[in-house]
Amino acid sequence: MKLHKIIITIALLTVAFAAKAQHAGYTPLADLSKFKEQFTATAQKTTSIKSDFVQEKNLSMLSEKITSKGKFWFKKDNMVRMEYTQPSRYLMIINKDNILVKDEQKENKINTKSNKLFQQINKIVIDCVQGSILSNPDFKVKVFENKGSYLVELAPLSKGIKDFFKSINISVDKKDNSVSNIDMQEPSGDNTTIHFINKEINANLPDALFAAK
Repeated sequence: MKLHKIIITIALLTVAFAAKAQHAGYTPLADLSKFKEQFTATAQKTTSIKSDFVQEKNLSMLSEKITSKGKFWFKKDNMVRMEYTQPSRYLMIINKDNILVKDEQKENKINTKSNKLFQQINKIVIDCVQGSILSNPDFKVKVFENKGSYLVELAPLSKGIKDFFKSINISVDKKDNSVSNIDMQEPSGDNTTIHFINKEINANLPDALFAAK
C-alpha cells in the first residue's frame, strides 16, 4: 500500500466498532439512531486498543493473496501505532499532528498541518475517537447486521479519499462492539482486508509507544 492509503487505513482502524448491492448474509439495520447512540457511547469509553492483525491483499493481476502480519495499538487522544512484522518490517505512528513512517531503508516524518489530505485523515481519527464518524460529511454511511455482527459501509464522498477507496466495510462483533475486520475496496478492483485477533480493549499502554518525533 502507498503512504496515503496506509495512513487512511490506520485512521479508520481507530473506530471503536468498530450485491454487491447487498452484503451477503446481512440485512439493513432497522434502527440506525439506536446504533449511532451505541456506537458513540462505546467509542467514548474506549481509551486504548491493542491487537495482532493479519492483512490480506488481493491484486487483480495476481491469483494469490499477499499476506502480512503485525501489531496494532491505539490510545486516546489521536495516538496510533501500526507495526508490520511479516514478511517485512514497516512502522507507522500517528501522534496528534505528527506522523512517523519507517521501513528497513528509510524514515520519514510528516506534519499533518502541511497537507490538506492529511488534515482530512486527522479529522477521521478524531471523529472515530469521538464516535462521530457516522456523521462525517466525507462519507455516505450504511449499516447492516446479521446474528453475530454489524457491518458499517463507508462510501467516500471526499475526492481526496475517493481517489484511493471505492468503499470501506467494517465488521463489528456484537459481543463486545469491537472491530473484527476491515475491508477496503479500491477503484482498480484490488482490495485489502485486515483481520484482528487477540484484541485487548483499554489496556495500559505507555506513551513511549507513540513517539513520532
